[in-house]
Amino acid sequence: MEFKYLDKDKNHPLIENFYQLKITEEDLPFKSIMLPTNLASITCNYGNQQYIIKDNYKTPLKNLTLSGQIHGGYEYIVNDLGYSIGFSLKPSALYKIMQTDISKITNKHISLKEINVDLYNQLNPLFLTYKNDISTLLKSLYKVFDAFPCVEDENLTHIDRAIDFIIEKEGLIKVNELIKVVPFSQKSLENKFKKIIGLTPGKYIRQYRFMRLMHKYTSKQIDLKDLICMYNYYDYSHFTRDFKLFMLQTPSTYFKNEYPLLKKYLQE
Repeated sequence: MEFKYLDKDKNHPLIENFYQLKITEEDLPFKSIMLPTNLASITCNYGNQQYIIKDNYKTPLKNLTLSGQIHGGYEYIVNDLGYSIGFSLKPSALYKIMQTDISKITNKHISLKEINVDLYNQLNPLFLTYKNDISTLLKSLYKVFDAFPCVEDENLTHIDRAIDFIIEKEGLIKVNELIKVVPFSQKSLENKFKKIIGLTPGKYIRQYRFMRLMHKYTSKQIDLKDLICMYNYYDYSHFTRDFKLFMLQTPSTYFKNEYPLLKKYLQE
């Protein structure tokens, strides 16, 4: 199994990162827990028998797939040689591109063609033509998104500011603290945030906090006990509840197993 981020130093207003995953014959059958990154993504899956299992629902991954915001952990399974390349979008980028209620595709992995034919028709030929020329593929994809018409309005500006605040605080805030940085009532914030980002502010914050904790643990930056305290889990049972939601198992079970894909993308 080989996973890596591509063009990591590039800063783009819509694209957060590019990634590449290769599954070899030695890896098969491949199975991994996946921790959501609070980012929607578009992935081209080359190969067969790749699946996502979320809430006991199995979704095959074929061709160009759009993954909306995912809340809670899920499983990734590959039963044949697999190769994928894709990119994660900035938190509000999908709304800026599609100008529709993003919560409608939350917890879904769906063909991009079903959601946005125009974008599919622009991206699919690039992924097919340059699948063996990553440098040209990335340059071509940047050109598409540089030219793609995006909506911009005052609500988006405020939601982006709320996201920046959450990231700055590493998720160590409460929803009512966001009211201090955006001119919305709590109910209005909830509605606009869910429509533009795909999750409610509370779910986004909770998941982002846990993701940052696991990133620091996996990167060996800080001891787990210290991290639990640092990220405001008031006791171990509180931490365990979140762990089961996002990792689909107890901490004791997780630490007995190896998840090279999960650890690799958390370390990067």
